[in-house]
Formats: sequence, structure tokens, C-alpha cells
Amino acid sequence: MHMHLKHKPAWKAVAAFLLSALFVSAAFFGWRGILYLRYRNFRASDPVLQSADRTEVKREMTEGDFYVSTTGDDANAGTKDAPFRTLERAMEAVRGTDKTGRRGLTVCIEAGEYRVSSLTFGAADSGTADCPVTYRADGGEVILHAGVTLRPEDFRPARDCPAIADRLTFDAREHVVVLDLTQEPYGLTAKDWGRISAIGSYNTADKYDGDWTGPLYCELFVNDARQSLARYPDSGFLLTEEVVKMGQGKEYDDSHRTRENWDELRNPEPDVYRVSDELAERIGGWKDLRDVWMFGFWKYDWADASTPILSFDKTTRELTPRFVSLFGTRTDAPYYFFNVLEELTAAGEWYLDRENGLLCLWKPENFAAARIDLSLSETPVIQGEADHVVFDGLTICGTRSDAVVLRGDDVTVQNCLVKNVAGNALCLTGSDNRALRNEITHTGKGGIVLTGGDTDTLRAGNCKAENNLIHDWSEIYQTYQPAVTLCGVGNVCAHNEIYNSPHEAITYTGNNHLIEYNLIHDVCLLSDDAGAIYAGRSWVWYGNVIRYNCIYALGSEGHAPNGIYMDDALSGQEITGNLLVNVPRYALHLGGGRDLHVTGNIIINAGDRAVSYDDRARDGALNGGWFDHAAKGGDMWTALYASPWQSGAWQTAFPQYKAMTDDFTKGDTAGFIPNPANSTLQGNVIFDRRSSIGEVAKAASRFGSIGGNVIYPLYRINTFFADAANGDYRIRDLEKLQKEIPAFREIPLDRIGRTES
Repeated sequence: MHMHLKHKPAWKAVAAFLLSALFVSAAFFGWRGILYLRYRNFRASDPVLQSADRTEVKREMTEGDFYVSTTGDDANAGTKDAPFRTLERAMEAVRGTDKTGRRGLTVCIEAGEYRVSSLTFGAADSGTADCPVTYRADGGEVILHAGVTLRPEDFRPARDCPAIADRLTFDAREHVVVLDLTQEPYGLTAKDWGRISAIGSYNTADKYDGDWTGPLYCELFVNDARQSLARYPDSGFLLTEEVVKMGQGKEYDDSHRTRENWDELRNPEPDVYRVSDELAERIGGWKDLRDVWMFGFWKYDWADASTPILSFDKTTRELTPRFVSLFGTRTDAPYYFFNVLEELTAAGEWYLDRENGLLCLWKPENFAAARIDLSLSETPVIQGEADHVVFDGLTICGTRSDAVVLRGDDVTVQNCLVKNVAGNALCLTGSDNRALRNEITHTGKGGIVLTGGDTDTLRAGNCKAENNLIHDWSEIYQTYQPAVTLCGVGNVCAHNEIYNSPHEAITYTGNNHLIEYNLIHDVCLLSDDAGAIYAGRSWVWYGNVIRYNCIYALGSEGHAPNGIYMDDALSGQEITGNLLVNVPRYALHLGGGRDLHVTGNIIINAGDRAVSYDDRARDGALNGGWFDHAAKGGDMWTALYASPWQSGAWQTAFPQYKAMTDDFTKGDTAGFIPNPANSTLQGNVIFDRRSSIGEVAKAASRFGSIGGNVIYPLYRINTFFADAANGDYRIRDLEKLQKEIPAFREIPLDRIGRTES
């Protein structure tokens, strides 16, 4: 007898298996765990905002009072038909003009390239409130160049220069070209091109006897791209291997403790590393180590520094830098070698034989048509002190210093292009100063630094950085060189588009600053312990507002930075209405401060946690935790006592101070200053793979108002927003959301980024 078995359809069997697997997984991981596993590799679409088109420098023909032309003559009258030759002569004419009764005074600069070392302004160059003085590009691009342009036809093949060719690889000899800078038409000397000095925000060169600090060496730009001094590896980093000896750094172990005699210590002993056999063989092939340097992040990825090589023993493979790492060192720290002629092996690299003035360049494509610029000046292109002055539509480049450094009131730099400089682009100090609609790119340090206002009275500086395009900056110093820095009281950073940098985008010190409507992406590319918007370590900087900014696409190559980072007990800040998407670590990193008001933000798919709010200051003050800056006698207290926090002006502006106490016997009260107290973390909308707000210290919850946030699983973004798949993060049903968060206001996405005005 044959038995006929009845089988379930295949699809039913599969469905039954998946369902049982789901229940088993739910029992093991929990439903939130299943959603986390499902979305752990999820990435939301980048926001697409209707920002203004790329900034175009305005150079319309205008009527002026004086004219400057590359074909003019300083003996001329400075009229349109008989223009001056130099800006220095035009400045002289402005000084000699009576401004009484005038509504303005304009110097029109004809299109062309003007070689300048430094234009230095003084009180006599000032305008008045009724008669500002304007220096304006007239009818085309006006370039103020503090360097020199090198002609491709003046280079010769490296194979024709044996002293160079003998140290190059066989392949490099066919690609490298050489120029003698000492010969005509250049006639440069060692003073012009400069020596190599220490770089990096945390170098220790000033601890050593000798001449190790100074202006950045001259730099080479090909078609506006900064060339790298010949380096190994050509890109990326090596990693330190065995640490043979820890030197006498400021931090002597992993506890963040400071070496007792650090401030007085001279010529501290450096660290010593042992390199691999392969690397030892390579270093041993370099003919001359006397001016070979190393650049790296020796302990922390927020602390870059450089050092020359002191010695190398090929037998033991021990490599000794000349300078100690400030914070100590570790294995697997990223670094590279630079200024190595033998490593001139790739496009984008160059080398300068400083003894003989021989500039070596890996020949770029279409070399005959290439624009090749060498920076020379050690001073800003525009510097000094003046009031009521406007610079409009100029291209500024070629200095080994900052581009513009001015002190005064009512100074405006607008519609300018600042590029290819070693330092910052614009440093303005005073009141009512403005940086408007500029493009800033390829700086060695930062972008715009605005300083203004009075700390004692809290008088606002009213300085503004607005509608600027800032990208590809911090190319030499790679940490703490922001696109925009606000200092003092009451200044504004608004409507800027900021991208492509190894570290932070915006930072500030002081009070009552406003940071709003900025579009920030692709920053903190080489950092973890960093934030796109960052400030930290102060109980004094109350009153700053960070609102309506869009932040996305941070980090790279495994680096996981934060979005908005209020570090080391920073207190008294308002963070509202910001959109943060795909922030790799914490979207909002609140480092133990008090009086933080965080409301109305939208956080989508933070990689680690949406919010981290710790109690480091309380722990350091009461429990001996690592943040001993908040312990008795720590520098947090020193800064607080040196501030006007108990003055009438401050306690009127910031009434929170009235309830604060520095009495350590009251450490368990909300008023005790190191406590993360009186903060509001409410009314935020969070889309999270764990359906969690993140990590909030018990003390922050105990002493503050934490709650009333709406937390959704990630799959809800497709129904919550207009078109999340295509980067449209407008809310579909605002009324429905406001039933859960009555105070929520939609983020004005259409106003974020650069505007037309």
C-alpha cells in the first residue's frame, strides 16, 4: 500500500519559519533590538535645500572718485582717463581728501593682477559714518597677489639637474621639472621662500632652544590647488608601531593629569618609536634627514602637531622625533613624513632645495597652460586699523600669513574671493564689522574670525559673517581652525554654506552670539572627538543661541564626530530648531553643563546616540572624576571668578547666576555650579534605530526637565516627512505633531543656507 503524504505549500513553510524566527529573535533581542539590527546600516538621504547658487563675485562697472589700473602711472591724477598704477598711491589720495559733506568715497580698481606685499591701513585711511571709503573691483577680476607667478617655460626637466635627479626614483625623473628661483626673472633668496617651521595646533616647538617657530614656509599652488611638500605616504597616514619610550609630554599618562613642572620645563625628552623593517629600509634610503619632518595626531585626533626627525637608527629601527608630543603618544597614531625629496613620487607634490633655491614639481597635466603660484609675503595682504572702510569684489591670495587683518569699526569685506593663503582668510576686530557674500577656500588655517563687543557691560559687537561660501580650508593646521569663529559679545554667524574640512565648522567664545541658518556638511572629516558646531569649557559664556542650522554628512574613513558639541561643562546655551541627519556619533553632545535649553530639534539616524548628556563636572568636583577642572581650584573656577558673573549687568542679563552657589557642602543641590542643572531637553523629534533618546545622566534628569520628546523608529521617516527618500524633510502633518508637542514649530528649511541678498 502506498501512503500519500500531504505537504504544505512552499510559501507557507517559509512564512512559518520566518515568523517563528521573528518570535525567537524578539524573545532574545527584544522588539527594539530587532529594529536596531534591521536599521544598523541604514543611512537617511542627505537634505536637499534650496540654497542660493554658488557665490559669484560682483564686479560691475561703477563710478568712482579715484581709479587704479595695471597700465596706469602713480604720477597721474587718478582719474578714469589717467589712473594710478598702485593701490598704495590710491590710498595716499584718499588720505588727502576732505570727507566733509561727502556721501562716500570710492576707489575703482580696474581688472588685472596687482602685486602687493601688504597694504597697511591707519587712522588716516578711515572714512566716516557718512562717508565710507570703498575699494571696489571695476569691471572684472581684481587680484591682489602677495606671491609670484612662475612661468611653465622657465622649468627644465629634472634629468638635466643631476643633484636632484640622483635622489629621485627612475619614474620621477621623467615627471619632475625644476626651476631655479635665484635666477632671473625671479631673483629670490632664502629670506623670500623661508624655512620650515613647526605646524599643527598643538606643536611643542616653543619648548625647545633654537629657531623652530615662525611663518609658514612658502607654498606652491597649481591651478589653485595646494601642492603637498613631497611626503610619504603620498596620501593618508602611517600608524605608529611600538612606543619604545614615552617622552616628557604635558600629559604623562592616560589620566589626563598634567606634568607638575611642565610650564618651566625646557627641551623635554622626546618620544621614541620603533618602525617596521620595511619602513626602516625606506627611511635608510633618504640621503638627508636634517630637514625631514613628521606630521600627525600623536595621541588624540583633535591634536595635530609636527616635528623634525632628531635621529634614526637603522639597526635598532628606532625613530626619535625632535619634539615631544604634547599629550603623550600611543601606538596606531596616524602620521606621515614630509619634505623628503626622495618621496617626490606623485602628482600634486613638490619640493624645494632650500640651500640652492631649486624648486622641484611633479609636472601636472597640460603643464604649458598651468597657473603656478608661489606664496611669499609674511604679512597680511590687507592689515592695520581703520574705520568705515569697504573692500568689495577683490580676489586676495598668495600670503604666508592671514589674508586680511583689520581692527576698527564698520569695516566690511564683501563679494571677495580669498584663496591660497597660509593663515586665516578674514580677521576683523571691532564693532559693526561685516563679512558678506565672500568665497573662502584653500586656507592653511581658518576662515572668518570676528571679535567684538564688551564682556563687562555685555555691549554687543554686532559683527556679522553672513552669506559666505567657505570650503576646503584648514589644509595645513588640521584641528581647531573653524570656518567661522565668533569672539566677544553679540556677534552673528548666519546663512553660510560650509563644507570640506578635517575639523570643526563653527566655534565661539563669549556671550550672546547668534548662529543660525547655516548649511554645514562634510566637516570633521579626520576627527572623532569633535563637533560641526563646537564650544566648550566655560560656566561664563551664557546667552548663545544655535538655531535653524542643517548639519549632515560628517566624518569619513571611520571617523565618527558629533553634530552640535557643548564640551566640558559649557553652560547657558540655547539649541533649537536644528536639523541633524546621519551624524555618526552623537547628534547633540552635552558635556555636563547647566542651563542648556534644547528644544524643537529634529534628529534623524544618529550613528551612536541622538543625545548624550553627561555629568562630568559634577563627577570631577565631588567624586574625583577625570574632569578635575571642576574640582576645587580647577581652571573652570578660575575663569568663573575672573568674570563679571556677580555684577549687576550680568545677573540682570543672566538671572540664572542669582541661584548658583560655589559652596561644596551644597553639592547635592540644583544651585551647585558643577551640577548639570536647570536644563531643558524637551520637544525634540528623534528618529532612532533604537527608538531611544540616548544617554542622559541621572543628575541631569534629577536637576533638569528631560522629557516630552517624540521618538520614532527610523521607518517612520517615510510617512513623517514630505519626501525623505529624496532629501525633503518638510513635515507632512504639522498639526498632528503639535498635538504631541504643542510648542513645536516647523524648521524654516527654505531659509537655511546662502540667500540671494
